[in-house]
Amino acid sequence: MPEHILSGIKAIVAMKLRRKGLIQREIAKIIKSDRSIVSHYLSGRYPKEKILNVAKIIEEIPPKYGAKLIHSLTDDKELAKSLIKELYGIKLLWDENSCIACGSCLVCVALTLDDFTINIDENACCLCASCIFRCPTNSLKFVRENYD
Repeated sequence: MPEHILSGIKAIVAMKLRRKGLIQREIAKIIKSDRSIVSHYLSGRYPKEKILNVAKIIEEIPPKYGAKLIHSLTDDKELAKSLIKELYGIKLLWDENSCIACGSCLVCVALTLDDFTINIDENACCLCASCIFRCPTNSLKFVRENYD
């Protein structure tokens, strides 16, 4: 069942990427699927409507929960990051005013603490939201980069 839900998310992301003007080959690379599967996604032949409805609900939930859910559907962190980034258009942001520099968020290799400053390596961040859920002051959060 998880692979079916993941397929629904890939279909929604494929349609978003197509609206941005990407071609099937580019979309296939981003969502790590065959071009023939991308063709089915774009034509609406696959996946089933029930699966797409579940994926649409995931798209509507807050990004920190959606990210956690998407990461639970695949072991491929790079794929999960691509899907989350395209589905929600988010990045991780640190609020220095509320941070108490406790280090709870440092469970992730993308975060480092340097003189009471949390540095975020956006390339290393897989958007898993683990740091967000561990932060006692909600100093880390996802913010939308774009709205499409």
